[in-house]
Amino acid sequence: MSTTTNISVVLDNTFHIRNAKDNSQLLFLAVILQALLDATKPKLPSDNEEIILDRLRARAWFSSSVGVTCEDFRTVCECAGVDPSYTKTFAYKVLESGEIPFIRKRINTILSM
Repeated sequence: MSTTTNISVVLDNTFHIRNAKDNSQLLFLAVILQALLDATKPKLPSDNEEIILDRLRARAWFSSSVGVTCEDFRTVCECAGVDPSYTKTFAYKVLESGEIPFIRKRINTILSM
C-alpha cells in the first residue's frame, strides 16, 4: 500500500467530518485540516514574507513540544476529538510525503462536505 493510500485512509477515518459529534467538534477538526493546508501550501516565487511566515507557523504548530503553541495544539486536538500525539505523527507524514497535491485535494474535499 502506498503512502498516499495510507494517508487517504487516515484522513477518511480520523478526520472525517461526518463523524463529528457536534458543531464545535466540526470546527476544531476544520482548524486542524486548515492548518495542514496552510503548512502544505505550495511555494511560489511571488510569495511575500507574510505567506512564507504563515506556512512556517502552520508547520511549527504541528511540531511544537513546549509553550503556548503546544498547549493550543493539544487543546484544539482534544476539542476535535483526536489524539494530539497521533495528529502530530500524521501531520509529519503528510508534510514528508511526496503527494502533497493529492493530500491537499483530499483535505479540501473533506472540508467541503
